[in-house]
Amino acid sequence: DSNSLDFSLRQLIDLKLRRNASGASLGTIYRERIGNKTFSVFGNPNLGEVRGVLMGIENALDGNTFDLNAEVWINELRLSQLDERGSYAALGRVDIQLADLGTVSVSANTYTQGFGTIEQRVNERARDNLFQFDAAATIDAGKLVPKQAKISIPVYASINTTIRKPEYDPYDKDVKYKEKLDKAGSQQKKDSIKSTALDQTTIKTLNFTNIRVQGNGKQKIWSLSNFDVSYSYTNLTQSSPIVLKNDVTKQRGGLGYTYNAQSKYIEPFKKILQKRKSNWYNLVRDFNFNPQPSLLSFRADVN
Repeated sequence: DSNSLDFSLRQLIDLKLRRNASGASLGTIYRERIGNKTFSVFGNPNLGEVRGVLMGIENALDGNTFDLNAEVWINELRLSQLDERGSYAALGRVDIQLADLGTVSVSANTYTQGFGTIEQRVNERARDNLFQFDAAATIDAGKLVPKQAKISIPVYASINTTIRKPEYDPYDKDVKYKEKLDKAGSQQKKDSIKSTALDQTTIKTLNFTNIRVQGNGKQKIWSLSNFDVSYSYTNLTQSSPIVLKNDVTKQRGGLGYTYNAQSKYIEPFKKILQKRKSNWYNLVRDFNFNPQPSLLSFRADVN
């Protein structure tokens, strides 16, 4: 139909890629004749960032020196053949009980490009491939040493990894990531594209909480069981198309002391004034004191 302008947006992307591969300058208009249409590209346009469309009429240079007048009506703009391919998502989790030693949990989560709910539109669905892995263990390492040691070592360790692989190149958002890899010449260039395009986050955690020696029932102020030691380690490693490397390590250590004993009160005047029935003697008769402290506690943390 001569009154319709029908073309594939893919032709614009391919035109830009062929222009870039030819080494043509970005500062000049690059044209190609495809079928009965002429396609042009200037600069480095990106269909992934389009916010508006401008319709214009160009007077072809055919040697005509006369002014040309025309009236153009544009009354419909339609987008068709949307990419609605299928995708999938999966979630798995395993919990393991290690008798009285502790527990281990492993989980994984993934979805592919295009995944979404039924009511979501095409542009609201996932545009990346997601993979998440999480493993955590909680154990009492004190059970691995002889019982005579009477030591408690609660340990928590975990690792969490999230990897997002984009559908489109993050720096050229109308060119697919896989296509960009296929057009890369050397393996070194492919590795460079992978390292900059992927969004990766890894969190590692190791905690030792309230490591202490168990008491033998007779608690003294100087007993080793009054002391407890804690230590935590957290490492965050992140890289993305806009972050080259974010590596943060946090360490925290703590030393605590708690002495808690049953109070033993001494009432020096109770027997002396036992036979005194007057209430005036109650204040003196009930006087008491504790010769030793019933609660002592302090804690110091360093990070």
